[in-house]
Amino acid sequence: MNTRADKPKEYFARLLDTPEAEIDYSDIPPTTAADWKDAEILLPITAEEFQAVKQFIRRQRQQAAGNG
Repeated sequence: MNTRADKPKEYFARLLDTPEAEIDYSDIPPTTAADWKDAEILLPITAEEFQAVKQFIRRQRQQAAGNG
């Protein structure tokens, strides 16, 4: 459950324009493995790209099992 308010797009644009040497990572709260246990990875891809990834994974698993 996300309890933080969404940031405006300008906030992220400003962050992306900040040089790496000027980024202050000290305001990022520390996390543990338990914090990420139920995390999801969201990838912005098209349906065609998703199908290509699924096919790639299927081929890799078949080759690993010696069926490819």
